[in-house]
Amino acid sequence: MQTNVRDYSYDQLQTIKGFFTESEWETIYASMDDYIHYQNDDASEDELIGGISVEDRVDSIVNKIRSLPD
Repeated sequence: MQTNVRDYSYDQLQTIKGFFTESEWETIYASMDDYIHYQNDDASEDELIGGISVEDRVDSIVNKIRSLPD
């Protein structure tokens, strides 16, 4: 999976979390359940956003949301 790797401080993660309300974060998180259905195993790399499969992008987004502090 391609992803940018960077360590963020607790304060930086709190700032990121503050970009959206809890309800908005839940909406983004829940929308990934719908978006995963766009996965097309037959799509060529040039048909994919950033050359990355829907599944890999969804996994990356969900993991980042889960890593935010409570």
